[in-house]
Amino acid sequence: MITLLHGPAELIRAETLAQIRAQIASDPELVELNTTRLEGRQLTLGELQNACDTLPFLADRRLVIVDGLLNRLATQGRARPKSGEAVPAEAETPDDDTAPEVSKGQAKAFVSYLDQVPASTELVLMEGDTIGSGPMLRRLQELAREERARVVLCEKPRKNDLPEWIRSRARLHGVKLDPAAVADLAEFVGDELRQLDQELIKLADYGAGRTITREEVRRLVAATRAANVFELVDALGLGDAPTAGRVLKHALDVDGEQPLRLLGMIARQYRLLIRAKALQAEGARPPEMARTLNVADWTVPRLLTQASRHSFARLERAMEYILAADEAIKTGRLTDREAMDVLLAELMSDR
Repeated sequence: MITLLHGPAELIRAETLAQIRAQIASDPELVELNTTRLEGRQLTLGELQNACDTLPFLADRRLVIVDGLLNRLATQGRARPKSGEAVPAEAETPDDDTAPEVSKGQAKAFVSYLDQVPASTELVLMEGDTIGSGPMLRRLQELAREERARVVLCEKPRKNDLPEWIRSRARLHGVKLDPAAVADLAEFVGDELRQLDQELIKLADYGAGRTITREEVRRLVAATRAANVFELVDALGLGDAPTAGRVLKHALDVDGEQPLRLLGMIARQYRLLIRAKALQAEGARPPEMARTLNVADWTVPRLLTQASRHSFARLERAMEYILAADEAIKTGRLTDREAMDVLLAELMSDR
């Protein structure tokens, strides 16, 4: 069987490959003895044939993994520019000593060899990018229709599908998350699937079968600590000075947020509020707003709720206060903490 694993979701590629490896033999040592990994950027057809045609050792099958061959065939098949013409960055090819030139005839030979791969060999073609075209892909798709190959597109879930992916993955690891915890992981860890998976494993070990709350996620998952900024903005909008001061102090002293990074996150939130308020005034619907703002659908109601507490003039003044705090820190006119305290006082007094 030939399998193409392509796409940006490294976790899915790795886990699919692990499933294939598990079918080679029950003994991990035999799996290693019957596995060959080749670098596609340097691979010759002879080397591929030699690896695939080798008989398995004390096993029914052997595994040959090739990294980056399809991408190499696609990029090196492009026409070279004439002498003196600029070479676009995306069209540049590696030096010949690391990636031998592939002629059209050689590329065709690689494609033809797909029909000659022995039944005793599992050939896995790994690509970190999505392969959208090319003769090798077309032949693999034809073989897939004949059930002689598999083409697996390893994509990251879309923003709106990410919470369900997290819930499904959490069930796999035996961890329960409350909806707010899922929302925080989706928003602040995002579609970094490997990191999400590692965080869920950590939460499963910590939770021991009970439901993990948002507060615990924010305490245990470093990436979600930025969520405190939303609490800070909410408190500022409500005029809740004690809460705003507490959250700011926690972000600086406990979470260890750098003031300039914290300023950047606060500024980003105020910019989103300005744009959300403008889009709402133009009559845009929430799905359109999500696409324009490049945020997940479920975050739009929260943005609109926060934006409704501010006038345009007040939001613009807030951006001026943030800019002044940034300048004060960078020029040394105020210490980090003094600048943040002044910013908090200005935002709270401007009501």
